[in-house]
Amino acid sequence: MSAVVPLDPTPLGVMGVRTALAAAFIADPMLQWLFPGPVLQAQATAAWLGVFVEAYAAAGVVDIIGTDSVGGGQRVDVVGTALWRLGETSLPFSTLPSVGGLLAAFLGVARATEVGEGLRAFADNKPSPPFHYLQFLAVHPQGQGKGLGRQLVLHGQHRAERAGVGVYLESTNPRNLAFYRSCGFEQLGQFTLAPDGPPAFRLWWQP
Repeated sequence: MSAVVPLDPTPLGVMGVRTALAAAFIADPMLQWLFPGPVLQAQATAAWLGVFVEAYAAAGVVDIIGTDSVGGGQRVDVVGTALWRLGETSLPFSTLPSVGGLLAAFLGVARATEVGEGLRAFADNKPSPPFHYLQFLAVHPQGQGKGLGRQLVLHGQHRAERAGVGVYLESTNPRNLAFYRSCGFEQLGQFTLAPDGPPAFRLWWQP
């Protein structure tokens, strides 16, 4: 099994993480809520998530598992990835394009404003620090079912344990809850991405 390593924050490295993240999240209920049109869904998902990848590559922690975990088929430079924020460090999000600007470009201003209000629920429902925040965990479809997601989570849990803090995350896909419970997470509750979005489940792991 390949080792978990930190991302080399080069343009090619960032592109690999964005590709894996988009491929894994295109079927997530939150991304389908944001970008329901099938024609633009793949492009919009990759572009929007790419803004997060760039910010985390600059000032967060991006763990990856690379190509040697995938056998045959299309080459995938990053098979699995986990994007972490350690502590309360702010991330340098792009202003052009911005997270909100891309929503407006793909959805129109009125709908972007509506879903933007719904997305604020993530910030409103975070626990009090300190904790390590796992915002995105993704394994490219070509690498799923091989334990890579568990390997990435365990790597982050060991880091949090060394720091003496817990791990917090939200999942907008109920199919993932059993996986996180098997990794030792407990559900703190849930909230809804108003006005018409999916539920988000709040999960906590304590070392």
